[in-house]
Amino acid sequence: LIMILWLLIFRAIGLEMRGQVHNHMWEAIWDKAFGIASLLLALFFGIALGNIVRGVNLGMVQNGVSTQEAHYFFLPLWNPTFSPQANELGIIDWFTLFLGIVSVVALTIHGANWIIYKTNSSLNPKLKNVVFKLNIVLLVLVFISLQVWHFIEPKPFHNFVENPILWFFPLLTFVGILGLFKVRSFQKDGYGFLFSTLFLVGGFASTAVSIFPNVLPSTNKVNPSLTIYNTAAGEYGLNAGLSWFFIALFLVIVYFIIQYRVFSGKMDDIGYGEH
Repeated sequence: LIMILWLLIFRAIGLEMRGQVHNHMWEAIWDKAFGIASLLLALFFGIALGNIVRGVNLGMVQNGVSTQEAHYFFLPLWNPTFSPQANELGIIDWFTLFLGIVSVVALTIHGANWIIYKTNSSLNPKLKNVVFKLNIVLLVLVFISLQVWHFIEPKPFHNFVENPILWFFPLLTFVGILGLFKVRSFQKDGYGFLFSTLFLVGGFASTAVSIFPNVLPSTNKVNPSLTIYNTAAGEYGLNAGLSWFFIALFLVIVYFIIQYRVFSGKMDDIGYGEH
């Protein structure tokens, strides 16, 4: 998460630094820096999600004995075996890296659809072809991820079996990904962005309900997983948080209304830095 924070900061710095000097070489350097930071950000978003799905060694259990408090864990960037089932887990292993690649492909499609939606660029027909081809890759990756999930969780769909209404979220995911195969024939530019949004929302929701009530699974049998129950704040804290939530929600709605009006319509005639 610290790496994600630094990449977010670097993206903002890249945008700011690019406009400070009007020189082709200077702008090209910061364009590439912004692109690399964005690519790594998408990758680490997926890796972070993979760590939540896989779980961590809560309490730092060694030889069946918890060496730390039950909620504590530490992960190196990777472990020597690069395995998600090792005793000493790392942030990056083949499973989390695989989900990172899925994240990169999905967010690349989403970003391309956003450009198509917000511009009339001559690049848009090429982007539609890119979205179509990447969507094939994404569909294959999704099916593979469903298979490799069994290595992490023997019964990954138990919540869906017990509560069939939850199948709505995987259905939403596949509606999004299947709809993207028609991106080259959409009459309105916003449809592609709509379907990629459905895929992302459905995918995140499906992941969340599949591990519910866990918020961070434990990979050992000594300490229990962190759940919405054993990690909840006290009654006073929850009531205070709920009260402030509605205030924050109102401010967020106002912010997005303003942003929508500022950036409404196509952006072809708006120069860099005008907003």
